[in-house]
Amino acid sequence: MKIASAALDEIRRHGEEGYPYEICGVMLGPRGARGRVTETRRARNTVTDRAHDRYEIDPRDLIRIEREADADGFEIVGYYHSHPDHPAQASATDAQRSWAGVVYLIVAVHQRTAVDQNAFVAERDGGPMRGEQLEVE
Repeated sequence: MKIASAALDEIRRHGEEGYPYEICGVMLGPRGARGRVTETRRARNTVTDRAHDRYEIDPRDLIRIEREADADGFEIVGYYHSHPDHPAQASATDAQRSWAGVVYLIVAVHQRTAVDQNAFVAERDGGPMRGEQLEVE
């Protein structure tokens, strides 16, 4: 996956601002430019009781983002979320909730500072997940 440095910076900033809770959002790219992220959109995490280690994108945000992206000539490339005080590695829960065909970016945020990020793809819906090369442009 290729990601614009400004888009990655926004994901990292979002993770820092949301610490100590998991944040989430959507990665967008120009229609037809498969695997290239140029824009991000923040979404609300609807999990309240375990927001420090779980996330779920608000479905209303997702519908709004999909509509706006379509109107602007973008498509969803994947989704991002943070791991507060944990490595940027896909967890068993991440894998179980994953969909094949999109990229998942996880940013590790330690003590309010984004320290690492990794991308993953699911081999099939529900995982397993494998690492995806992340190229910053």
